[in-house]
Amino acid sequence: MNYAVIVIRNFSLHALRRGDPALAGKAVALIAGEGRKARLVEISAEAQGVEPGCAVTLAMARCPGIVLRTRDVGAEGEAQRMLLASGFALSPRVEATGLGWCTIDLQGANQERAEAELHRQVMELTRLGLPARGGIAPTPLLASYAARAAEPVLVVVDAREFLRDLPLAMAEPSAKQAEILQGWGLKTLSDLTALPKADVGQRLGPEGVALWERAAGETTRPLRLVELSRSFTAEWIYEPPVDTLEPLAFKLQRYSERVACELRAAGFVAERLAITLFLEDGKDLRREFRLPEPVADAASWMRVLLSHLETVKLDSLLARVRLIAEPARPQQKQDGLFDTGLRDPAAFWENLARVGALVGDDRVGTPRLSDTHRPDSFVLVKPVEAVPAPEEPPCHPARGLALRRFRPGWSVRVDWFEGKPVSLSGLVCGKITTAYGPWRADGDWWKPSKWTVELWQVELDDGSVYQLARQNGAWSVEGVFD
Repeated sequence: MNYAVIVIRNFSLHALRRGDPALAGKAVALIAGEGRKARLVEISAEAQGVEPGCAVTLAMARCPGIVLRTRDVGAEGEAQRMLLASGFALSPRVEATGLGWCTIDLQGANQERAEAELHRQVMELTRLGLPARGGIAPTPLLASYAARAAEPVLVVVDAREFLRDLPLAMAEPSAKQAEILQGWGLKTLSDLTALPKADVGQRLGPEGVALWERAAGETTRPLRLVELSRSFTAEWIYEPPVDTLEPLAFKLQRYSERVACELRAAGFVAERLAITLFLEDGKDLRREFRLPEPVADAASWMRVLLSHLETVKLDSLLARVRLIAEPARPQQKQDGLFDTGLRDPAAFWENLARVGALVGDDRVGTPRLSDTHRPDSFVLVKPVEAVPAPEEPPCHPARGLALRRFRPGWSVRVDWFEGKPVSLSGLVCGKITTAYGPWRADGDWWKPSKWTVELWQVELDDGSVYQLARQNGAWSVEGVFD
């Protein structure tokens, strides 16, 4: 089996409905033409009593409440990119055969895996609002016949048996040819191929020979291959601009699904996301998210993005939105035999990303001491996925009193006599009976953010022992010794 075809019937209609939540569950029809010449070209399953080619006025009389729309080229472009991404999930050799129709070259692919992947892609497209069908056959033509006859996937094993009962319209005869063949009493492809090809050619000319060959499945051709998009972005415009973020969620979901499909087809995941809201007054609100666990899953992205949007307030009308996914290769890792891993890694990383969307990515992570003598200096790093075994205890355990730190430190006033602190007032009050210090440290003198600190350890008249710190001329109680 060398070729596969994925086709979406009524493609323009489904692309339109997928991009407009107001059309869900309603009787919808696409029209072409103007005025009295306007006709229905595609109709939804909810539109009862009408059919393609029906006049608009007649359709409105037969199906009250039917919603009439024209094609949305932007929505069709988005849906076509999703269709091609599904094709690239099967093979890197894909042809954009037509609107809502792609052909995939499966030469060299494992037949069972290709069939299973085709099933998965067809079901995924259907779940995303684009009801698809797929077919696999030895030639592109037979694969297209199989896709159009599939429910939802059909694999052609015996071409002659498969073609026998297909309707003649499957070979796409012209209107004149269809009228002639109907007069001959021919209804199926096998009815036509039962006639000698030469006799059909004498009566219908070269076009008749081509029709006979299509009916017999003999036509083959090379594919006109396309490349998968490497720009994992989405951008859309609101006309007219909107004043709330409620309409954004639906559009964001749809465009995220398409970008995620293209990432998976290219073998990537998203490492970062960036969303920019362009306002009508010329300003823009941009936010970048570092995903703790790189994924190509629109549902996970949406939980992070929506958590951020809940904190956004618009000062002007929203005119345009841009979403960018930064690609990265999926991580390949192997945990240690005795490491303790996360019970639900997906939920952990997703919740971590949602917290980052609310408070900022720079405030989420595991603290790690910085390589400096500056007190309390640390950086936040990505949490480890597997907790390693505990380290061996030191040979000589810690001795002495433990300092219980106050964060932030308690502001106090220090009174001095003959170069030593003698009393405290503020959150901690008392007379100092014993004082040790000072211990001074400084660093980063070459930077604007240089620091200096002076430490003292003091005992009050009630027996409590505290550590004092002076920074930038202000005193604070850093902690108490237990």
